[in-house]
Amino acid sequence: MYANITAPPRKGRNRRALSTALLSAGILLLLVLFLTAPARYAQACTRGIALWAKTVLPTLFPFLVLTGILTKLGAVRKLSERLSPLTGIFGLPGSAAYCLLLSLLSGYPVGSRTVAMLHQGGAIERRQAARMSMLCSTSGPMFLLGSVGGILFKSAAAGMILLTAHLLAVVGVSLLLALPRRGKQSAASPVPPPAAAKNADGILARSMQESVVAILCVGGFIALFSVLVQALLDLRVLSAPSALFALFLSPFGSGSAAEGLAVGLLEATQGCAAIAASGAPLALPLCAFLVTFGGGSILAQQLAFLSAAGVRAGAFIGVKMLQGIAAFLLCLVLCLL
Repeated sequence: MYANITAPPRKGRNRRALSTALLSAGILLLLVLFLTAPARYAQACTRGIALWAKTVLPTLFPFLVLTGILTKLGAVRKLSERLSPLTGIFGLPGSAAYCLLLSLLSGYPVGSRTVAMLHQGGAIERRQAARMSMLCSTSGPMFLLGSVGGILFKSAAAGMILLTAHLLAVVGVSLLLALPRRGKQSAASPVPPPAAAKNADGILARSMQESVVAILCVGGFIALFSVLVQALLDLRVLSAPSALFALFLSPFGSGSAAEGLAVGLLEATQGCAAIAASGAPLALPLCAFLVTFGGGSILAQQLAFLSAAGVRAGAFIGVKMLQGIAAFLLCLVLCLL
């Protein structure tokens, strides 16, 4: 099953041309909408930036800087070497522990970027990168504990439940998909050493620069998808899925979270904010689904790196959907305990 996530053979020119034409038409439509109501969509972009500045930047940016320093000092590498025997459970090489640890510490883009870097550096094969991509795809703990739990739900306990359900879902689904490969552990790949640094100032400067670029990219995706969400709301594209979600959620008293769920499939942070504000009984499990699945914005961030490693977008999104459903069910159980 893992093999199916790797890139397929070259597609036909007609299919690529059709995809390009549809994408171009969609972008042109968005440009027309933006030009007809620039103030409206500028406001949507501002809301996305404000959401990023309020809930993501304060909790994630310091963590990116500090974990970057630890990586360059070699502390993360040494710790991951101790954890590398555990990766055999997933049929993965020892270098997977390095990627997983960075993903657990810093979140989605970092894990995916590290997998792509290992593949481009020749440390892992394409199929290994594909299998590692699903395991090394976790949200950073500070986002779940601080941004979603602390800021949106105003509850440290909610953040802990989210984090627990999220990690169990990612690891559990990855483990289940690894069962067919049990006993076929990949050959160990060396964990890449940290870049040499002349002094502590050099480490701090590079970590700061890399963290600024990473956090700005996250903010850019949130702002872009906030505009896209507003455009789809104006075009009534989200009306059908919102109505469908309301139909399923209403019997559980959570119909008010339906639109937030539809929005979250595109931009998870904005969707979680709307769901948390709804006060629906299933708000926390729904947010567990969104932050684990990722939504369009987070998926785009990861695939921007993983595509260079030959990871198929469709298969990767399918695995993330399974992990999201598992996180919803686990969070629901934890809430009932």
